[in-house]
Amino acid sequence: MLKKCLEMMQMRAPSITLVLDQASYQAGEKIEGHFQLHGGWKDQSLNRLDCDLVIKNSANDKIVNIKNVLSIFMSKQLKSNEQLNKPFTFRLPEELEPSSTTTRYELKTKLVFANEKCATDDRQVRILA
Repeated sequence: MLKKCLEMMQMRAPSITLVLDQASYQAGEKIEGHFQLHGGWKDQSLNRLDCDLVIKNSANDKIVNIKNVLSIFMSKQLKSNEQLNKPFTFRLPEELEPSSTTTRYELKTKLVFANEKCATDDRQVRILA
């Protein structure tokens, strides 16, 4: 019973989702979309929103490079069950290689709360040749 209650509370934890206008891009192209912030079962104080472009080797899932896309420091209260949208725009670097069986790109988003707990989201991005 306790385990079930804890699972239900976890489902009601605050969350973040990065919604992109499309899934595939050319190197140097501008990515547009928005962050959806969803309040949980209680109010939370927000400290920071980070987003990084992570380049991975698909063969062994090791990180090859990380480029900081965005860091927003904030002092905002996310109310219980509230939903906020924040616009997102980022121009991809020109020197990116196309996605392949060995190279994969992800936008890793992290929403940091005042108590240092985090909500995360990973969104795969395909770079075309």
